[in-house]
Amino acid sequence: MKLPPGATGFNPPPGAQADLRAFTAVCHHAARAVDATVTGVNPAGVTPNFHTVDIADGQHHIAVLRHTTLPFIAFAHPHTDGDVMLTFVDHPDLAAALTNLTDAQALTTEQLQTSLSQVDLSALSPHEHDQISY
Repeated sequence: MKLPPGATGFNPPPGAQADLRAFTAVCHHAARAVDATVTGVNPAGVTPNFHTVDIADGQHHIAVLRHTTLPFIAFAHPHTDGDVMLTFVDHPDLAAALTNLTDAQALTTEQLQTSLSQVDLSALSPHEHDQISY
């Protein structure tokens, strides 16, 4: 996988900020398509490179992560207070519903757990390489 410029969320291209309201609306539509509901919206803050929309279907809770500048989405277990680690999960039905409504690419758990040594970082800026090293 080749990471495009802005993938780290640091030093993003100008004007590339994702619209959180539009993403939230898409999540509401996708949730209805899989008999679920949106239970929370978390704009990028402490984690400056993604927004989070929480979705629940009665039995399962899932966090939909949307990169703030690139058209990438992923799924994880929702955060608990004080938790900073993400546990990525696959949700094919929700991924299909979201990608039918937007141009975003749903990343799989396998893609997200790829070792950084196996990822092509050549398109990233020197600032992004510094952030990765940090």
